[in-house]
Amino acid sequence: MSAPRRSILIAETDGFQRAAVSRLLESAGFRVTAASTFDEAQQELLANPPDILITGLKLGAYNGLHLVVRSRIQHPETPAIVVSQVADSVLAAEARRQHAAFLVRPLDTGQLLPAVTNSLKAPAVKEGA
Repeated sequence: MSAPRRSILIAETDGFQRAAVSRLLESAGFRVTAASTFDEAQQELLANPPDILITGLKLGAYNGLHLVVRSRIQHPETPAIVVSQVADSVLAAEARRQHAAFLVRPLDTGQLLPAVTNSLKAPAVKEGA
């Protein structure tokens, strides 16, 4: 019997980016759920908590860091990766403060898959940490 596939929730408004990241992760053996809005992602986090959250920085009126903070309320142990169009040290520091990895596009297999693997191996975030 094989181990169950790890689940990933991708929250990304850009359909091309969402599809590309989904394909990459599915080809690596992950089970992927995708959301195109902050609200969809938040509903999915509540209904089907993933093993890891990957979110774009821009999600309409909110951003990916807001989603990470909200996800920590219900599931503080869920690792997260925030993906941005631009390198920004302030945003990267805030992501680290939220115990999330911060990646800059364009993403490739050599960047994304190790980040996912490392995030899944990292110690769980404790509530209030």
